[in-house]
Amino acid sequence: MNQKTNCPICGNSINLNNFLENYLSPYNKQEYKLYECHNCFLQWWEPLKAIPEFYEKEIFESYIFFHESILKKPSKWHEAFFRFFPKKSKMRLLDVGCGDGRFIKYCKKIGFEVWGIDFDKKSIENIKRNYYIDTVFPMSLEEFYQYLKPKNLRFEVITFFEVLEHQDHPRKFLKIVKSLLKKGGWIAGSVPNRERLFVDVDWKYFHGDYPPHHFLRFSRLSLKNVLKISGFSNIEIYPVGLSLLDIPPYIEKKFFGNLDDLKNKLKFMIVKDKKVSLHTIEDIEAIIKNKNKIMLLKILKLIRNFVFLPFSLIYIKKLKENGQNLYFQARI
Repeated sequence: MNQKTNCPICGNSINLNNFLENYLSPYNKQEYKLYECHNCFLQWWEPLKAIPEFYEKEIFESYIFFHESILKKPSKWHEAFFRFFPKKSKMRLLDVGCGDGRFIKYCKKIGFEVWGIDFDKKSIENIKRNYYIDTVFPMSLEEFYQYLKPKNLRFEVITFFEVLEHQDHPRKFLKIVKSLLKKGGWIAGSVPNRERLFVDVDWKYFHGDYPPHHFLRFSRLSLKNVLKISGFSNIEIYPVGLSLLDIPPYIEKKFFGNLDDLKNKLKFMIVKDKKVSLHTIEDIEAIIKNKNKIMLLKILKLIRNFVFLPFSLIYIKKLKENGQNLYFQARI
């Protein structure tokens, strides 16, 4: 008798033998299998079980940057919120998975009453220390719901950027989000787009879109289905794309392999700081004040972009439609 598993959103039954891909994680030596629901088209990995401690161990460089408060600028998916969200202030907003707090810092600046939760305690400590925001808590969404229950506090907006793909119980997650919203409240957020441009490069060279980091993979269609099945309406989804200047690093990897170690060594030779050298030149510019070093880094990047520009032009028409991420907003 064939064993079955069920879609974590719509419950559709899938034969365990009908997996799309298997993957052995280098972080916990666990073998995972990727499945796709033929009803809602969500893709998910089994075993579907998150590891909260994974994020505090700084396995990925982004968590080191969160803990060091190195990152300064809002991400592209945050910029999509400020561009597409219809109301900009005087609303109580909860950011789930608030990370280093960059997003809620900007929201507070334009008039939102901001709250945040993240089960990464180091990130929460940094938000309080760096941005003087006290309404942030080192809790899971479920713990936060229990904390607020006796207070009868609700939010007009709940955001979760690059969070939904981490969930091992996504239907439950979205149910709790709904219960914390006021009537007519909004959600907004983003997920990686599994149909994005250069997704083959990402999956070949990076483990970030695999478990135990990411457990769910979304297309535009599957994201809309997930939100609709979970009881949301007025669903809007916008691809968050690359710019022409973002393409050369992907062209580089596609044709020459991963040269990041070499580039990081060159940056280290210039900035003399290992953690900073792991960053993009744009973020390094916000961290160090030495104009000569920044100028040298920019010249090296300009040379690289010039070399790969003819190849980059091939992909111009695909930039908008095949966004790296999918920004969404919806109401209850």
